[in-house]
Amino acid sequence: MPSFVLTKSKRTTRHCKICFKEIKDYSLFNFFNNDNELCENCFHEFKAKFINFKIGTIEGLSIYNYDDFIRKLLYTFKGCYDIELKNVFLCRYLPYLKMKYRGYVVVPAPSSKIDDEKRGFNHVKEIYKSLGLPILDILEKNTVDKQSSKSKKKRLNIEKIIEGENIEILNGKKVLIVDDIYTTGATIFKCIEIVKEARPKVIKVLVVAKTIDMIKRRKT
Repeated sequence: MPSFVLTKSKRTTRHCKICFKEIKDYSLFNFFNNDNELCENCFHEFKAKFINFKIGTIEGLSIYNYDDFIRKLLYTFKGCYDIELKNVFLCRYLPYLKMKYRGYVVVPAPSSKIDDEKRGFNHVKEIYKSLGLPILDILEKNTVDKQSSKSKKKRLNIEKIIEGENIEILNGKKVLIVDDIYTTGATIFKCIEIVKEARPKVIKVLVVAKTIDMIKRRKT
């Protein structure tokens, strides 16, 4: 009776994109996933929560709380132009996310074109490219001001900042609106309003991180 032995195929040495240490194959996940970009220590720093939330009737999912670790990592990625970090936010959860959003088209929340040109990439699109879904870049900002530099009152008054173009291509499609951070929800809410005009089959929202609601924060 033949016997079978699981042997490790030759592969190049991989290093963690955060701490730069060699990624050891101590887990089955690391053994079978050549595209993993995190060592075990850095992976455990992420503390995924998979928080379900709603914007009206639209279902949303946030992978992480917007804690200090995620905030600093996002700043290094998009503020310091470190494009090598583009996959670290989703890489461990790609099988689940690809299954959950199979058949969807991705619509990124818009960012400043000036910032995109300065860093050489659009940070939202780069994060979600790894889903392997069609990305439709149909939303844009018509201002160069950053939302983070505005007061909460001004951030909520976003009605004339975001515009849609050729949104009719979303008709009858399953649409996944994506962003990096969910704060007041004003940006995502406006994106949903525009996408709804195209009469898509369904709309869902996925964000990397969401700020903790103030009510919950006071209770903790």
